[in-house]
Amino acid sequence: MNTPMVNSKSSNIFLMAEDNPADAELVTEMLFEVFGDSYSVVCVDRFEKVVEALAKGTFQSLILDMGLPDRSGVENIREVNKLYPNLPIVVLTGQEDLDVAADALQKGAQDYLTKNNVSPELLARSLHYAKERKQIELKLKQALEDSAYRNVQLEAMVKHDPLTRLPNRTYFHDAATRVLHRAKRSGDQVALLYFDLNGFKKINDTYGHLTGDELLKQLARRLEGVVRDSDFLARLGGDEFVIISDLLENRQQIYPLIKRILSVFDSSFEIDSHQILMTPSVGVAFYPHAETIDLLIKHADCAMYEAKRMPDYPVCFYTQKMAAQFARNQAIELELSAGLANTEFSAWFQPVIAVQQPETMQVEALVRWQSPRLGWVPPDHFISLAEMTPAINGITRVVVNKSRDLFHLLSGDSSSIQKIAINVTASQLSGRGFYELFLSWLEECGLPPECICLELTEREIVQSTKSCRKQLERFRAIGMKVALDDFGCGFSSITHLLDLPLDILKLDRMLIDHIDVHPRNQALTAGIVEMAHRLDMEVVAEGIERREEYEMAIQLGCDHLQGFYIARPMPIDQLLRFYSNTECEPGSRH
Repeated sequence: MNTPMVNSKSSNIFLMAEDNPADAELVTEMLFEVFGDSYSVVCVDRFEKVVEALAKGTFQSLILDMGLPDRSGVENIREVNKLYPNLPIVVLTGQEDLDVAADALQKGAQDYLTKNNVSPELLARSLHYAKERKQIELKLKQALEDSAYRNVQLEAMVKHDPLTRLPNRTYFHDAATRVLHRAKRSGDQVALLYFDLNGFKKINDTYGHLTGDELLKQLARRLEGVVRDSDFLARLGGDEFVIISDLLENRQQIYPLIKRILSVFDSSFEIDSHQILMTPSVGVAFYPHAETIDLLIKHADCAMYEAKRMPDYPVCFYTQKMAAQFARNQAIELELSAGLANTEFSAWFQPVIAVQQPETMQVEALVRWQSPRLGWVPPDHFISLAEMTPAINGITRVVVNKSRDLFHLLSGDSSSIQKIAINVTASQLSGRGFYELFLSWLEECGLPPECICLELTEREIVQSTKSCRKQLERFRAIGMKVALDDFGCGFSSITHLLDLPLDILKLDRMLIDHIDVHPRNQALTAGIVEMAHRLDMEVVAEGIERREEYEMAIQLGCDHLQGFYIARPMPIDQLLRFYSNTECEPGSRH
């Protein structure tokens, strides 16, 4: 597998050693999301080709998989480092082994990332700091030759983050492991606090990365001022910080430290002429509930993301309920690929009634997963996990195939289908090549683009409006419709309606629930409908479960209606029977 350079004039030229085409494509998509067209990548699938490529060209960094067919392991790092000592190396592998990671860094890699945990931002930061670390290492090596005193400096630099001067991930792992050993001998507890900054990406986007870096440095100094000498503070990367406490007799002893951490955010950060207020999300986990440092970090990380959902208090403690959800998520992640390979995924279809043309057939295709090992897995349990892996495209392909089956069953029939809505994620739209991939599926299945409507939730699209907009414009140019789902659920912004190429607004079910007895919801819905019509958009009322809601949605001007009162999602054979029963009232055609 040899992938040619994407843009020979780009300023970011990377060499990637990866023998899995799917992983190579995923990394390429991540690079495109971060760098756009200002990057190039050469992908090779064997170690011998790495050496050949390095002999022929100059690269900013090497993205190296640890397991290549002809040669694997940390010796590859040593070999590249020996031949090309100025080249930064970022390991991107499936091995989640801390001993291997430590060995890789010792052999000359600048960073060690795992495929299950990598994201576009994390990869971009890693590549950026790998270059800085390599430059620092080269300077330190030169200094080491000049003076024995530089030996002390080298050790300090290797153990500390170059931006904040706090202990880095490797140093933290070593120190935390020693703390857990002490706790095991004494029978005491240990707390780990894992936190990041809410909205930090927006700071970088608004003020620039130099301002973001200065904010992190100021925060590091503040944190150093409130932690005890016996606690260990480190920066893991980006805006992520971690503190492992000294030994605790009981969990309540961690409360003063948490209060001190929160106190550093009471005042704004002054950078140039800007006054920037930040808030953290803090996750807390305890040893011995988690017996290893890796599990402790995972538990605290899980709790941190739960804290992001609680705006009134930014701290969350890892609980048994979260432990069960964590285990469930791990099981789902492990079964995703097998589920696709074993054709465990399918699609059901939910009718959507057009108020002015109720006889037309419009449906939303909804993915379903019945796993022999996990049982019935609801979409909201696995979609968010799948979209971080190549499995998300496999799942969408299943839905497209099932839509093909429905379309061709009705081909030539007087009740042929007018529109099939297919859900896609913002991560797919932001990914490189999804437009071409989706069109190839439609062509293979014989599905005309004009009968397809792409649906995205507003919750997702708000994260990557710019990249999604370009892709959606391409889809609309070939006749496809675009719907914004869950509108009005708390993420709504009028600017999204102006920025995005949309045809349909789907009102969140929270607006529709008992709308017949909520005048405020009626007023808001009427306003949204009027605004949407002026913007040449149609409106779908979702979540209709009662006749009163059905009638009120029509009265308020909604163009389409969807919900359990009309019909639940159903397989194709039941859908055909549903539409053949045209004389029945909604609510009775189940």
